Amino acid sequence: MHVAEWGGGQLTVVRPASGGFPRHSHDEYVISVNLCGLERVRLDRASFDVNVDEFTVYNPGQVQSCTTQVPPDASFTSVSWYVPPTVVESLTGDAPVDFERPVVRSPHLRDEFLAVARAFRRVRELVPEGHPPPAESAVLIQERLLLVLSQLLDLAAGRRGRAPEPADARIAAVLARLRADLSSAPRLAELAELAGMSREHLIRTFTRATGTPPYAWHLSARLAEARRRLRKGEPVAGVAHVLGFADQAHFHRHFAAAYAITPGRYRRLSQINI
Repeated sequence: MHVAEWGGGQLTVVRPASGGFPRHSHDEYVISVNLCGLERVRLDRASFDVNVDEFTVYNPGQVQSCTTQVPPDASFTSVSWYVPPTVVESLTGDAPVDFERPVVRSPHLRDEFLAVARAFRRVRELVPEGHPPPAESAVLIQERLLLVLSQLLDLAAGRRGRAPEPADARIAAVLARLRADLSSAPRLAELAELAGMSREHLIRTFTRATGTPPYAWHLSARLAEARRRLRKGEPVAGVAHVLGFADQAHFHRHFAAAYAITPGRYRRLSQINI
């Protein structure tokens, strides 16, 4: 996995060793193109197939997972761009938007997106490790990516208000409790008591409202916070401890399963800015 980070987000090449990803979510928009293989996606409550000639575009907070199929001697590979909401809103006059179509077929945009990714890779190969590329190269790459994003917004996005809390106030209270403490895994019995439900009823109700059970939702939030801390250069051991993982091996296993990269490598590559 190659990571390039700047104010406009992260551009990555992903090759998950497991052949897919378990259920997770991101706090950014995710725009991806597959280079090899068929992807079977589960997004919130919908399922669909994605071929190599299509974009996938996911909104912040959407629960996603996938399995992949590839030829015998190949590995599934995708190029993904993780776009902060502020970048999207800068193109819409600060209006929040949702991509209403998770799959977009646009051959010319796909070609341009991949051309930008290749251009960035060529620039990185000419620059010594640990050094930023020339400013003019960085600006050109960002401008081309933003043009791709702008056209995708025209094709597939609609304006929206800020994402509402679930209508059930009891689930909203559980979500607030989970957001407030990312330092350890939640105790289901305590969450059920907070919601005034049995554990089984809480799991069913929470999953209907958010697309994922409470523990999986909280784990995804902890891993997202881990990514933010690692991008700031915090040590892997410290991040694992602060976020309540039993040890580095436990943290390593969950992080690699969610993002197809180890925490240490993610931290190192995130220090390469464009």
